[in-house]
Amino acid sequence: MLLVLGVGALFSGVALLGHIVAGLWLPLTLAVTVGLLLATVVLAWLRLEAPQQAILRSMTAVSVVIGLVATLLYDGSRTLLSQLDSSPYQPFEVLSVFGRALLGGGVSAEAALAAGLAFHFLNGVSFGLAYVFILGRQAVKSPTRALATGITWGLFLETFQLTLYPGWLNIAAYREFVTISFLGHVVYGATLGLMSRKLLAGLESRVAEREEERD
Repeated sequence: MLLVLGVGALFSGVALLGHIVAGLWLPLTLAVTVGLLLATVVLAWLRLEAPQQAILRSMTAVSVVIGLVATLLYDGSRTLLSQLDSSPYQPFEVLSVFGRALLGGGVSAEAALAAGLAFHFLNGVSFGLAYVFILGRQAVKSPTRALATGITWGLFLETFQLTLYPGWLNIAAYREFVTISFLGHVVYGATLGLMSRKLLAGLESRVAEREEERD
């Protein structure tokens, strides 16, 4: 069930993929994928008993925190790298592209940036949630597994970005784009892995204590 929910948490990425590859209207693809996710969550929730529902709520809350922190560090690393590089490539120009894809081409620059920023953080948090649900239990086992699974997840996302973004955004400074994007996703993935190890281990301890109290 965690695997199914983890795959479902990739909903925003699937919506963006449909927009880029098939030219579908992003609000429409987002609405469809959100609807599928909600249906999956409801069906899964109804099959769980109350203690399992409590664990799922806690995992979701932890995942949101982990995804948010990882996204902030991802952006921070890209900001630093872009300042160190003298090329004209700007890693945050895509935010306005996101915003116009959501709101239309006639909106103001400020509105496009705000909508794009919201979509960017939605992606970062939902991809983090997907990692925790799919691979988080592996991260708890050891720091090595936490880093390995986290960085692998980050590079999995990087592969899609390298495949889709250059043609979609007409990126001229390709070498700089690859360098900044690659290192940013390494930071993102490593943060997911290490935070998952720490926070999920604490969650498992609390669950074990509750089970002992019931016994």
